[in-house]
Amino acid sequence: MSKRIKIIAGTISVVLLGFLRDYLFYNINWIYLTLVNGRMNGARKEFYFLLEWTPQEINILKFILTGVFIILFLYMTLLTIRIAVQSKKNDRIVMATFLIPGLLAVLLSGIGKLTGLYTELYGAIHALMTFIQSFIPLMILGLLFSFLPTGKSN
Repeated sequence: MSKRIKIIAGTISVVLLGFLRDYLFYNINWIYLTLVNGRMNGARKEFYFLLEWTPQEINILKFILTGVFIILFLYMTLLTIRIAVQSKKNDRIVMATFLIPGLLAVLLSGIGKLTGLYTELYGAIHALMTFIQSFIPLMILGLLFSFLPTGKSN
């Protein structure tokens, strides 16, 4: 398989993973809000089994899924960038692109819980976590690395 086909396949895989993530969290959040707020359930039927769970169990599920998706997005982004650039030197930049927003979200969560400002900080925390569970890091890094010198002479 050619390098170009591998890059396209990697990029499409990351985008499709984003759609899967959104589908799962959209429906899980509907169930959660049905349980917590009593709002009418708008989740798809395949998620109705979650109506038997407690809100705390659903939060644990969401926490686990968040970790799984971060790892998958990191792995797929790292793999696609390695194929495109063919340099393991950029791994630290890719890792930092995921690690820095993730740690910042954890820090903000801790500050929010300690100070009672979690609700006010939730938007920023959610944006940071959504960023590292999306195709955006791949697009930014792909563009960045396409302009950086590779160290190879023409």
